[in-house]
Amino acid sequence: MKCLVLHGKNSSPGKVKWLIDPISRFADVESPSVEMEVNEIVEKFKGENYECVAGHSRGGTAALILGSLWSSLVIAVSSPTDRRFQLDYLSKFPDGTPQSSLYKDLLRVKDLDSSSPINYVEGLKRANVLLIYGDSDQIVPKKHGEILCEKLTNCKLKVVNGMKHSPMGQQIGEISRIVSEFLEYYVNSQGIT
Repeated sequence: MKCLVLHGKNSSPGKVKWLIDPISRFADVESPSVEMEVNEIVEKFKGENYECVAGHSRGGTAALILGSLWSSLVIAVSSPTDRRFQLDYLSKFPDGTPQSSLYKDLLRVKDLDSSSPINYVEGLKRANVLLIYGDSDQIVPKKHGEILCEKLTNCKLKVVNGMKHSPMGQQIGEISRIVSEFLEYYVNSQGIT
């Protein structure tokens, strides 16, 4: 099995090692540098066909859209699923905060609808989806995952206690366990190699 792992904004493949490591036990992982907007990431990889696609934050948003095209296994951590909802959420933070900076960046995105996984539900219904959020995330609230998972057939939503936007310390082990259990189930039940 081949898996594409995408990092978030202002990040790198090395900064999502906590996601790459558990996946690499089940798949050959490719994790390129993708410092670009969601639609550009999708455009770059949509002609490929990975059995698994995963990502953190903006990388997870792109992973969900790609998974809707490929009907693959999808793992998204702390990922906006509705970028209009995300824009509204971030607009409430004062200037000078990380959220305000992200809000200003999101305002420059030309088409929020085409880069929102919530608009790809029909394709995602053919995928097996794992959504992971932190209950203390002040960048992307877990409500994103709750809303999307309600609309999907094969979706698991996991909330990590105390986790902010990225896992730290023991949360990394919990993410590893959650991802490993998800992949092990589908590898064994579907005979994926």
